[in-house]
Amino acid sequence: MKKLAKVIILGRANVGKSTLFNRLLERPKAITSEIAGTTRDMLIGPVYWQGYNFELIDTGGIETIIPSKKLKKLSPDLNIDFALDIIKKTQAALAEADLIVFLVDLQDGLMPQDRLLAQAVKKYKKPIILAANKADSVNMRQRGAEFYKLGLGEISFVSAKNGGGTGDLLDEIVKNLKKQKKVRKGKKYEFPKAIRITIIGKPNVGKSSLLNSILGEERVIVSPIPFTTRESIDTHFVYKDQNYTLVDTAGIRKHAKEGGELEKASVAKAIANARNSDVCLLVIDISQPITVQDNRLTQLLLDERVSIIIVANKWDLVEGKESNTADDFKRYINRNFPYLKWAPIVFTSAKTGKHVHDILDLAQQVYDGRHIKLNTNALGKFLKNALKKQKPSGSRLFLHPYLSNFKQLRTNPPEFEVQVRKKDVLASSYLRYLENSLRDKFKIIGTPIKVNLKLGNK
Repeated sequence: MKKLAKVIILGRANVGKSTLFNRLLERPKAITSEIAGTTRDMLIGPVYWQGYNFELIDTGGIETIIPSKKLKKLSPDLNIDFALDIIKKTQAALAEADLIVFLVDLQDGLMPQDRLLAQAVKKYKKPIILAANKADSVNMRQRGAEFYKLGLGEISFVSAKNGGGTGDLLDEIVKNLKKQKKVRKGKKYEFPKAIRITIIGKPNVGKSSLLNSILGEERVIVSPIPFTTRESIDTHFVYKDQNYTLVDTAGIRKHAKEGGELEKASVAKAIANARNSDVCLLVIDISQPITVQDNRLTQLLLDERVSIIIVANKWDLVEGKESNTADDFKRYINRNFPYLKWAPIVFTSAKTGKHVHDILDLAQQVYDGRHIKLNTNALGKFLKNALKKQKPSGSRLFLHPYLSNFKQLRTNPPEFEVQVRKKDVLASSYLRYLENSLRDKFKIIGTPIKVNLKLGNK
């Protein structure tokens, strides 16, 4: 990403950080709900205001940088190890931040967590804007006086839900960044065109660990707690001079309703991200049997006609490996996903990093195949050779269907058309033969191909 000034939104759980983040980005990137701790990872997005660009960071919804003993006292049921992961990431973001937006909740009033968090954040010696959320009325604004006790200066009143006061807040952010000489006027920042890769799989197969391993850093929280990732998290990076956007999604259970409305929203977002991706990494836990959930997920992806790489993760947990073990497992995967034989399989260990970067090299090949454009001349020669190797069987004795005018209809994913005489009958198996032959001839891997049949006039 182009180096932009960093503005971090900080506050205790459920004060409306994600809602404010969405409002300032002017698009719903984060999932919001009334459930405390919905945002467990940091979300990052570019904001453009009054001719200036900056990077906005939404932090995890736990009391982020409060010492763990005090945090445990305030929240007895909290998984401290899990909380410390969020604390660690938030601390790293704070160290790099140019400005902190400290968000409080007028409706709840001043809470002990606000005081502790304010004490902790002051130690970073960063410029701070105190923003009071849910300022939907004059009465609510009058409650703001008690927040002066935090010693964070003047209060910017906002209503993240309906947008009230957010323009003034943005003015204040830009004014502060200009004072630090952290921004300059320019065009709206746009992410460069990138190969979009979505990581998808059922809960706890190692999706977040895989993302961290690919990036070589702890970008998202990894935890043995199923459904840790509720957000779909975009990460932009460069590998071998190619721009990529890597998207980690929520785990998809057999029945989304098991996790309530929040989980349904996460699952819907995961499928939408898969639909809009160039390549989808279908992650399975190869140390465990393939399940009905895995099969259901592959069907969803097939319906969306996405390009797929099967990532058999946790290869390090498979015991007694021999020279033929990988081939045995490939056959096992193909038996369970017979309709995905065109998808390459990578055996990885996100924990050790084994074969992780092979995924990106494969993703480039899959992307190229998905966007391949073949001219009519090349397809004509291909059809001629395919007919030589295997003639289509006919419905009448000694007569074969006559195929012609083979052409490409579209890319992303590739779709083709072949014409047959009206009086001829062509078996669907021959269309599959043409699809497989196209893959072999033009090195198209990991992407669905479709060959349509067009009836001629005669």
